[in-house]
Amino acid sequence: MSLQFPIIAALLVLLLIGVNAVAVSRFSDRDRRMKARLAALRSSKPSTEIVAGTRFGRLERIGRVVAESPLVGAKEQQKMAAKLLEAGIHGHAALRILVAIKAVLAASFTAVVWLALEASGLTPHGLTFRIIAIIGPALLGWRLPDSVVSRMAKRRRRKLSDGVADALDLLIICVEAGLGLEQALDRVARDIAMSNPVIAQALATTVAEMRVLPQMRDALDNFARTTGLPQIKSVVTTLVQGIQYGTPLSQSLRILSAEMRAKHLIALEERAARLPVLLMIPVILFILPSLFLVIGGPVAIQVMQVLGGR
Repeated sequence: MSLQFPIIAALLVLLLIGVNAVAVSRFSDRDRRMKARLAALRSSKPSTEIVAGTRFGRLERIGRVVAESPLVGAKEQQKMAAKLLEAGIHGHAALRILVAIKAVLAASFTAVVWLALEASGLTPHGLTFRIIAIIGPALLGWRLPDSVVSRMAKRRRRKLSDGVADALDLLIICVEAGLGLEQALDRVARDIAMSNPVIAQALATTVAEMRVLPQMRDALDNFARTTGLPQIKSVVTTLVQGIQYGTPLSQSLRILSAEMRAKHLIALEERAARLPVLLMIPVILFILPSLFLVIGGPVAIQVMQVLGGR
């Protein structure tokens, strides 16, 4: 008992020292980043140079070189930029960082596959097989980030679709209370942030664009374009018509809200109707073989014993 207490005390002291060191390192790192950011802003550097000074600066420089090369065309850059916006990834350097990740993965996959083939003694000898061994992993590494971004965009669209009806109800309340469209969207973005941060961020971005762009319609069009949802396009069309012709928004938005909730309920019913069909797959693959084994196993053993006795 006399030896356990000093050991426990020493362990506690070491734990406190470790926690203190981690906290100090985090605060110092945060302070260093803030100082670098302030220094970059004081020197009036453009946004690309500010990003280059961050921890993604090297990737950003690699992506800039690859994006300016003939490997990536203007149409491909537009598609990647649209996908990044649909996934909720903003920023001037996001496209270049994505291009850099694609290039690094393509080179890494090609090198790993070639080294694995050489280590296993399966190095291709023909020119065609060599080209396939090089181009195949490169294409896989190049397209893998696109699939990840597409999944992120799909998840974001699903969250937006789930929260657009609630946001529309809050917008109706704010409009009927006498708030303007910009103030109403700002209030909805702040109130819905706890339940659905994705749509709150999208609305906050739209409000910020409304305060910067010369026309409010441009910000709403950007909101509909970056989300890619027909429900939000309908809401934006209604808002634009209300701004252009001065029609009351509350009644139109209330009709849209009812339609969206009805469509959402129908979609949930369709997903629930597919559950019995989906549940048949694990039943056939896992439960029925075990059931047949339990039922037919003893019978098969008895038959084998009878036939073996003869």
